[in-house]
Amino acid sequence: MKSNLKSKALNRFIINNLLLVTGLITIISGLVLQLGFHMGNHHRENLSIHSESMAYEQAREINPNEQVWGFSYSDWSTIHKTIIIIFSVLMIYHFCIHWKWYKGVFTKHLIGKHQQVIVLTMLFLIVAITGIVPWIIDLSGGTVNSRTLFIEIHDKITFVLIVYFILHIIKRTKWYSSTFKKFQN
Repeated sequence: MKSNLKSKALNRFIINNLLLVTGLITIISGLVLQLGFHMGNHHRENLSIHSESMAYEQAREINPNEQVWGFSYSDWSTIHKTIIIIFSVLMIYHFCIHWKWYKGVFTKHLIGKHQQVIVLTMLFLIVAITGIVPWIIDLSGGTVNSRTLFIEIHDKITFVLIVYFILHIIKRTKWYSSTFKKFQN
């Protein structure tokens, strides 16, 4: 029985660390896309439009030849999308293993006490949905304007999500530290 509890604790520790790492990579790649390519790039080049993605890049005034830390917009976008998929799968697993906790918070009316985690969860869901919808719009041949609208909402709400994510990590530093020490022995 003790071995089973230690195994579950190790599993949660690994998942939480993977969430931390993928969350940070998601934040960094998203900030690079937002700050490195979207903001401050107000120039247009006469490029012919070959795809919806290129039309989006031109609508957002993104220079496809520009690089940040050796990667183009397309490279950073691929990194961001890939890590988001990994992060989302980990979040679904994290949510499932904490399902009893969420259920208890709502059935015992403890939302006020755990407001930060509930808001973080809701923000994650909104950011995930507003991030996935543009992919669907792009794949279904939707318009650049509708795709851009969802991306703009996604970008703005993400800044609030980042703050809640950092607060969530700070609130759990003691847990990370004590759990790490347990597994060192």
